Amino acid sequence: MGVSYIPVARIGELTPGAMKEVDLGGRQVLLAFAEGKYYAFARQCPHEEADLKEAGQLFNVNGAQIRCNNHSYCFDLKTGDCTLPKGGAPLTVLPTEERGEEVCIRLEW
Repeated sequence: MGVSYIPVARIGELTPGAMKEVDLGGRQVLLAFAEGKYYAFARQCPHEEADLKEAGQLFNVNGAQIRCNNHSYCFDLKTGDCTLPKGGAPLTVLPTEERGEEVCIRLEW
């Protein structure tokens, strides 16, 4: 198995509650900073593909989550699980790591 770390931001670049657009070879993802941690996830809501950069709102209830304001679907940013409504399609999440002064998305193949 191979592992690659893709630098996507500098430590401290994002303020709490901020999100940044990231292009991973044509795949659009968002990087968010919440609860002192970095989270990377798909830019499109899995419910009806709304743009979470525009329609998403970060919040903290039992962990960092994002709500799509188009239809009020909520997702856990650590697991991708749909928390509202229960059992909805999950959000794709990617692991992040702080490496030196950079925030990296970890890709495995």
